[in-house]
Amino acid sequence: MVTQFEYGGYAVVARAIRHAAGGFAGVVTIADAFGEPGGPTFETETGTAETPEAALALAEAEAMRTIDAGEVN
Repeated sequence: MVTQFEYGGYAVVARAIRHAAGGFAGVVTIADAFGEPGGPTFETETGTAETPEAALALAEAEAMRTIDAGEVN
């Protein structure tokens, strides 16, 4: 499951990835929304959840928190 959106001048891709042992991991990738070269600015795994929807929500929330905190280069 994947969702893409723009937040605070950044392009965000949030994904839910299935764990081999069960459950799903939330993964977020944040990049400059204005086309700066160089690939992703920030990428992290955000935790595990029982459903892909919950993992996606974790990733989306982490993206917004990270951008608001100024942790993205």
